Amino acid sequence: MSSLIFFDINGTIIKRDKRTDIPYQKAIDNLLNVENGMNGVDTSARSDKDVFIEVLDKHGQAFSEEKWNVFLELYKNQLEAFKETDVWRENADAVSMIKKLSNTNHKLSLITGELSIGARYKLEKLNVWHYFPTGGFGEDGLRRFDIAEAALKKAKSIYGNDFDDIYVIGDTILDIMTARHLGAKIISITTGSNTREELEAKEPDYIIDCFKEIEYLFL
Repeated sequence: MSSLIFFDINGTIIKRDKRTDIPYQKAIDNLLNVENGMNGVDTSARSDKDVFIEVLDKHGQAFSEEKWNVFLELYKNQLEAFKETDVWRENADAVSMIKKLSNTNHKLSLITGELSIGARYKLEKLNVWHYFPTGGFGEDGLRRFDIAEAALKKAKSIYGNDFDDIYVIGDTILDIMTARHLGAKIISITTGSNTREELEAKEPDYIIDCFKEIEYLFL
């Protein structure tokens, strides 16, 4: 049997803490000429562009494509500046699981609010980017469901329908909602934004503390 498995990034593959989004935060501060311009803004499971729009509104500015394009250049510069640092670290045993899955018939993809350039820098740091030939990213939609629909469409364009089940692996309640939107099974991991109790209340198909706990499903 073969499954199509969508991974979230922050809080799932990448450890989520105060350092995770430093490049994005610095790009925001440089654009707006402020310090800590993102304070009070929740970035969990949201697209980078959606977060950007909220930050601008918080600072009394309207969104424009011109501002967005300037920000993108600043963000690229920050990603490059931080690529050799430890801002992006493995979450739990994600790398081991991804490598094991790559040696099976399962199909791997991503669903993330990250722009693809940010996703690439983060996952190249862990040397796992090349295991994901496709994915839904922040440029594919403003909202999570739109990104997920794009991810599924792109996955089918590469893999066809050569899979028996669809799984979403993520750390937030929104990941649970996204899986159900796609008609997929959800594997919630307790290493991110929502607590085990919060996740359990939404009755995911599986709830784990590390990836080894679901090896029996796929290996």
